[in-house]
Amino acid sequence: MKKILAISISILLLSFHTVKSKEIYVGIDYLNTKIDSGVTNISSNLDEKDSGYSLYAGLPIDKNLDLEISYNDFGEASLSGVSGNQFILDGTTYQFITTASLSVSASSIGVAVKPKFEVSENISLYSRLGVHNWDTKFNITSTNTTANVDDDGSDVFYGFGVEVNFENFKGKVGYSVYNLDEDVDSINVGLTYNFSY
Repeated sequence: MKKILAISISILLLSFHTVKSKEIYVGIDYLNTKIDSGVTNISSNLDEKDSGYSLYAGLPIDKNLDLEISYNDFGEASLSGVSGNQFILDGTTYQFITTASLSVSASSIGVAVKPKFEVSENISLYSRLGVHNWDTKFNITSTNTTANVDDDGSDVFYGFGVEVNFENFKGKVGYSVYNLDEDVDSINVGLTYNFSY
């Protein structure tokens, strides 16, 4: 999968030099995320919602298709408790034996195709399908120990949304799902700037 991501990014970068379009765009999205930790809370404190951001650049291939590369910071999910608090993970019930907190944060770099469909002069619907190389960091902190574990991999992501054009700017609202060890659902609100080169 990492090889597929590397090839996809190479194709995207090569496209900037070969496509006849002389326009590119850059943008930033605010992400309202939910990281699926796989934990079912019983009596501890579970927070799987956070905020993050996405930075991206894209190349219009034609009026109905873009290529896009992005960096995504998804925020983190956390679980905390005191001695006696319980939670379920993979069908097994666990119990805190001391005060502790666990957290997982995630980020990724991705490349996607972005088909678009214009529904009026200034409004377009879009979808995205791509691959991303993700990285997660798992942290455990208790009264007597601290541990960190990193993991990474490559998976697919997809999404859809609506864009509104304001000359060189576009506002957009969308929804995306990123597959990784802890799947991330994201509602995104963003602003894109288009320019010629």
